[in-house]
Amino acid sequence: MYKNYHKDEQFNFQINRFIEPFYYNETVQEEVYLASKQINDVRSWISVWTDLGKKAAFENKYALSSAYYQLADFFMGENNPMKEQTYQLFKSNFYKSIDTSGIEFDKIYYENGEIPVAIIRQKSATKTLIFHGGFDSYLEELIRLVLTHCTATLPDYNFLLFEGPGQGMALKSGLPMTYQWELPVSSILNYYNIEKADLIGMSLGGYLSMRAAAFEPRIEKVIAFDVYYSMMDSLTMKLPNKAVTAVNKINNPVIATLVNHKIMMAAKNDVDLDFKIRKGNEVMHTDKPSNLIKAISKFTMAGIEDKITQDVLLLAGDHDMYVPTETIKAVRKSLVNANSVTTYLFDQDSGGERHCQVGNKQIAFDKISAFLS
Repeated sequence: MYKNYHKDEQFNFQINRFIEPFYYNETVQEEVYLASKQINDVRSWISVWTDLGKKAAFENKYALSSAYYQLADFFMGENNPMKEQTYQLFKSNFYKSIDTSGIEFDKIYYENGEIPVAIIRQKSATKTLIFHGGFDSYLEELIRLVLTHCTATLPDYNFLLFEGPGQGMALKSGLPMTYQWELPVSSILNYYNIEKADLIGMSLGGYLSMRAAAFEPRIEKVIAFDVYYSMMDSLTMKLPNKAVTAVNKINNPVIATLVNHKIMMAAKNDVDLDFKIRKGNEVMHTDKPSNLIKAISKFTMAGIEDKITQDVLLLAGDHDMYVPTETIKAVRKSLVNANSVTTYLFDQDSGGERHCQVGNKQIAFDKISAFLS
């Protein structure tokens, strides 16, 4: 169940997200609670988790070390001199912690960069499930989720996991994120000669997967894990009405200048807003809040809802910090041409109330497995 490690909502969510595999390890939990008390800003965040990553690696606790290094990496900007080393330590310790003999690693040359791919095949499989993340996920997170939650319950599936434009190594290869997610998905289907597949997108991937399904008929079933109608929701849902009005007029140069100033001032004392703006600029290859807002305004299901004809699964939590609770009902109602629409809104009693069911991932994957079976 979701835990209260830190008073800052963004810090607390990310700790829950990456420490989730160790929820029932009392030693780790004690260590994490003590560590969280030492964190009061991004600098102390990086220092605390880096030190614990070193300690866990020295003790040959590679899965734990990887989680700590991923926490340290999370709030590091791409220009941080420690970024590349921390990222590589997260990856190397992760792969030391799992059996990679059943995973095929590949890459697809795409535009001016590369899309990293991991394929997990199963002997009796006749179907393909393509799995991607969203705003800030890495391939390793997807691999961990599939090995933990999917292979045993979905024996009919081979799993094709990838980092698309704006994500992980694809971003590092020079590919900014695109709202036209059908383009990388279609490239993958073409490259591997896949005639039909099912698709799941996590976090912002809840929008990306629906966008891909709207324009790619080879997708038969599509899963929004969790539902995501508009990326603008994540930026505006906690802003006062006056600020939202200004954001919606961002094409006005005078308002854009004012928004840039206001957001950068506010971000100095707001970890969540600072992360969204900095990471957003990195992911989108934009240079300031106003241009970022213009870029993310394109990430919306508005106008494509009637193009989605697949079987659809929509998941949501009623305490999601990035997506308004009412989104799931609105999206379901808008999918007028979908072959079928199945929805689940998880509450606190279920433990799945948070974004992407952090705190109780199993409850989400139970619904995913049932939908695909």
